[in-house]
Amino acid sequence: MRKFAADNLMFLREEYPEIYKLIRGKSYDQAAIRPEIAKNGEPIASVVTESGSWQSLYSRYNPSLEADRWAQSLADAVSETKDVLFCGFGLGYHLEAFLKLYPEKRVYLYEPYVDTLLYALEQRDLRSILMNKQIAMFGIGNTLETQVEFIENAFNTSSNNLRLVDVPVYKLAYPGLIENYRQLIAQTAASAASSLRTLERFRKDWARNLILNTAFNLLTPSIKGMKGVCHGIPAIVVGSGPSLEMEKDSLRRLKNHALIIAAGTSIMALRKFDIEPDLVVTMDPGEYNYRAFTTLELRNIPLLYIPTVHSGVLREKNKYKIHAFFNLDAPTAFLMGLTDSDPIFASTATVSGTAIQAAIFLGCNEIVFIGQDYSFPNNQFYSEGVSHAPTDVLQRKMNQSTEEVLNVNGGMNRSNRIMTVSRQGIEQLIYMNPHCTFYNASNVGAKIENTHRISLDELYEKKSSTQFEDDWFNKLIELYAKKYDENRMNAIRSRVFELHRKSFHFEHGVESLKRHILIADKLTKTGDELTLKKWLIRFEEIWKPIIDDESFKFVYGFFFQRELNYLDRNWRDMLDEKEIRVKVTILVELLTPFMQGWDEISPLLRAHLDRLVEILLQLG
Repeated sequence: MRKFAADNLMFLREEYPEIYKLIRGKSYDQAAIRPEIAKNGEPIASVVTESGSWQSLYSRYNPSLEADRWAQSLADAVSETKDVLFCGFGLGYHLEAFLKLYPEKRVYLYEPYVDTLLYALEQRDLRSILMNKQIAMFGIGNTLETQVEFIENAFNTSSNNLRLVDVPVYKLAYPGLIENYRQLIAQTAASAASSLRTLERFRKDWARNLILNTAFNLLTPSIKGMKGVCHGIPAIVVGSGPSLEMEKDSLRRLKNHALIIAAGTSIMALRKFDIEPDLVVTMDPGEYNYRAFTTLELRNIPLLYIPTVHSGVLREKNKYKIHAFFNLDAPTAFLMGLTDSDPIFASTATVSGTAIQAAIFLGCNEIVFIGQDYSFPNNQFYSEGVSHAPTDVLQRKMNQSTEEVLNVNGGMNRSNRIMTVSRQGIEQLIYMNPHCTFYNASNVGAKIENTHRISLDELYEKKSSTQFEDDWFNKLIELYAKKYDENRMNAIRSRVFELHRKSFHFEHGVESLKRHILIADKLTKTGDELTLKKWLIRFEEIWKPIIDDESFKFVYGFFFQRELNYLDRNWRDMLDEKEIRVKVTILVELLTPFMQGWDEISPLLRAHLDRLVEILLQLG
């Protein structure tokens, strides 16, 4: 049966190069998979289940017939969706049957176990299945990181109604994995919706911040050189929740016994309580965050910023600004020329997630939460001293909150969807960092999975014998945080100037595209087939140099990802359309949101790029 392996691997190398790299040179674990042959001669297998027993993946008589019947049973379940998350490739029988019966469906294929795919590559010729154009994406692996990345990419490129289909035997063999996968899909769906809302809400702010903050990135050191400098020191990540106010006296005692990190506007409460943190972390792009920070004097308190932050915050005087980056910030990654050696954090829904990652990067392996309540304990929104928004706005949000979550004492707290998504993001970070121990010092907040209870007084008793000198963290910054060398700064400047130059070409190209689209309306009514074909050829000549340009993809593509995702999701349907008049009509309809978004955002990008170039020229 191994005769299929070579052909399958050659196919994967060409069509799925990342999967090929993952499995190249590997063989399946014979202790986990037992080869078998069905009565009709087709290869099947038994696998070791989560409970340690053996489970056959298929009918021992006719796996193809079994798969056909299963596919037929899904008719009602998938009738209202175009896109399917298909969990469980196995030896390909179920997917093969599904693709044949539902040729109009787009499939996001996920196989959790590499060994299963390795076995399948030896047993069957999989090329005809995996080359099917209905397969939009193929992901493999059972780590949380792999699952999150796959599901996020699926949601970003699929229609809104994405339906999960899992092969029945996978639920029998791997019930825990499938249940976790279902929960992850639900969480990612909520997070994806939240991200789209965030993009829509803050797109103009990000256009300003990510461009203009490039100048601050050149003027300040990154946190790169500080990796591990706080090894063995506990970190206290302070949020803005009501429990902070309740524990303020205990927190004050811990100054110089732990690394106190203020997440975002919790610094407002800390200043009111006369507690000076060792580090403030900020990332929020909006006006509320800007107004909050302009009221504070932070000249000598270290400030770690992410370039998404409101550029006005960085104009405030501060002697100890340092920065890190978000993994989803494509414009900054492009302009700064980021590599794996740079401090790149996972983009999170809450600044507390950024603060936690900063603590981990600095080497803290004990991380304590206070003010991380993710609910409304005692019907209170924030700690005293925190004024994000007007009181009536906060009260309205609280009154509209109908969810309930388990609190640390076993009771229930009122909460809302945004807080739940934020808490789940923190729980994912905890899961992905098993080398750290996480504690929750709140006595009133929501329960955070995989945290241990501890009071700040108990923490003080444990750490009181170790005391650091005043401004100890400032001195670490002075010692280890270094600005970029001249070669890298010159490379960054060159990319900025090149993007600025190209931006004029993009604007000219889009204006040409607008004029070309105006012609289409008349042509779809009166033009002959040859004229319409010429229109499509000319469209390609205008569109391709724009969309294929690297700087457009990374910078402009970020700000127009909603519109471009809409294009991507529906592009294949347009290409598959046989009637050329209909094809042109569909294409114009697909381009309309992009054109509208362009008119809104492109002038802002132009203004901010002009200003950035002006600043860089002044800096010399």
